[in-house]
Parts: sequence; C-alpha cells; structure tokens
Amino acid sequence: MVTVTVIKMNFTHKSAETELLINPTINRTILAALCFVFMSLVIEQANADEVKVISGEQSSIVQENINQTYLNEATLVGQGVLKIYWAKVYILSYYTKDENGDGAADVKALHYEYLRHVPKDATLNASREEFQRYPDITDAKLDQWMAYLDQALADMNEGDQAIIMRQGDGTITFHVSNRPEVVINDAEFSQVFMNIWLGADTNYPDLRKQLLALM
Repeated sequence: MVTVTVIKMNFTHKSAETELLINPTINRTILAALCFVFMSLVIEQANADEVKVISGEQSSIVQENINQTYLNEATLVGQGVLKIYWAKVYILSYYTKDENGDGAADVKALHYEYLRHVPKDATLNASREEFQRYPDITDAKLDQWMAYLDQALADMNEGDQAIIMRQGDGTITFHVSNRPEVVINDAEFSQVFMNIWLGADTNYPDLRKQLLALM
C-alpha cells in the first residue's frame, strides 16, 4: 500500500482551505515544482475573482434612456468637455445618488459621450500614465489595474457612450457601448480611477471644477 501525505494549505481568499495530496516517493525537486504550480493556480483564480464579466448582457446605451436605465434617481452634479489640445474628445458628466437617504453620495457615476473616435489602446496608455502618478503604485498593482481596464474598455466611436459607476463599497461597474458589463471589486483601483477626473491632483483641474460645480 502506498502512503499518501496530506499537506494542508490555508488561503485567506474566500476563507477557503485547500488540500494537496503528495506521494512521499516523489523527489523534492518535483514536489517543489508541484507546489509552485498549485500556488500559481490559486493566485490566478483569486485575481480572476476580482473581475466579473457579465457575458451575454450587452450595454445598449443610448441617450434617450440613459437616466432610466443606469442613473435612475441620480443627481447631475456637473458637466464639461475633455479637450486634448484643440480636439474635443468627449462630454463628461458627473452624477451622484443617495441610496440610503442620509445625504451622502453612495453611488458616484461618470457618463462619457464620445465626440470622436478614440482607440482602446489610446485610453489604456493614458490610464497607465495616470496610474503611474499614484504615490502608492507598485508594479503588481499597475499590471493588475491595466488587466482590469483591458477587459472593461473598447474602441469608442463618435456617438458611443459609457457609464462608470462606483458603489459605496468600492465596487466599480463599467457600462460601455456594445460591450458586456464588467464589475470590478477593488476599492483602491476604483478610487484612483475616479480621481483621474475628480481628485484634487487631477491633470484636468478646469474640467474637475465643472464636474464638481465649483465654477
């Protein structure tokens, strides 16, 4: 009879406890390799669970029903136009929603109405530069955050729209024209992303003032 050793590995992800069965006759090099592969698979699954892509549900965003569909009972705070040099890129509107009735903005939403074609790669590159300005950024965070956006973003054409909504728990949802809805459960990422336009250190101070109705 072959004796099998049970090695218990505890993971904090979803409080799951996973058992790996190892035959003691396997040499240490193979054992180390198996453990490395096993750990890599668990970490990969943990990262994947942060992003939820709701496949089959395309975001059919049109101007006529945007408030009813995604921003029902939300309050428009301010609106402006993002300009890069002479080019107008999109109209950006900032909404908030008080879901608890306590006067606080439980949901914050940015609505984009594109005025020209913007390739996905251009948005990704611009986002990367913004993330690199974040004082607590690390290579691991940057890679993860760019992976989030790679799933959530798309090429945008004139007339396309997108709504990005941040919940009070830090969850952020991307509704993009003709793309599946993407939900990301990463509070730090969502705060930094929203601060690209709303944060005090934004590269677009005039637009921020318009969004926050400060001018």
